[in-house]
Amino acid sequence: MDISKKSLLTPAEAARLLHVAPTTIRHWAQIGRLPFISTPGGHRRFDRNDILSLMSKPKSDVKNQFSILIIEDDKEFADMLTQFLENLFPHAKIKVAYNPFDAGDLLHTFKPDVVMLDLMMAGMNGFSICHRIKSTPATAKIIVIAMTGALTDDNVNRIVGLGAETCFGKPLDFALLEKTIKLLVEQKKAIPKF
Repeated sequence: MDISKKSLLTPAEAARLLHVAPTTIRHWAQIGRLPFISTPGGHRRFDRNDILSLMSKPKSDVKNQFSILIIEDDKEFADMLTQFLENLFPHAKIKVAYNPFDAGDLLHTFKPDVVMLDLMMAGMNGFSICHRIKSTPATAKIIVIAMTGALTDDNVNRIVGLGAETCFGKPLDFALLEKTIKLLVEQKKAIPKF
């Protein structure tokens, strides 16, 4: 069963959703950081809402509405990231492109303020997408935040050299991601438009 539709998750499913090890989930349960229920057989189950609330705070200091486009071929990760961002930024408009065709279309029709861009995707090259965004006048001012499971100095230098504002490793540091998005959006809104 698709874990995005389940309300109670096993430790392994919770770990996949948060992109952490199952031992981390068990540790958080033991220290009281993550509430759980026990089945009659003594197995732990985690409420999906508890998992999502662990990742974020419900309020945001960024008051103005803005838009985020997530370009990510891993549907489960993209859906989790969407839920996190919706909880964190309730006034933001968020859309997801799971393939290059949707990405190209949404960049021009949705006109996002921020793009969360995975670098390594099947059928898509995050580096070339970033280059197209930053070299096209209509999209050049979009904030690009790259994400990768292969966080190396070479990848970071290459994507930042192509115009991305920053690059995060997976699993994401959600607290740092929150601060980064707030800072970049506030900076962008402070720049006068000519």
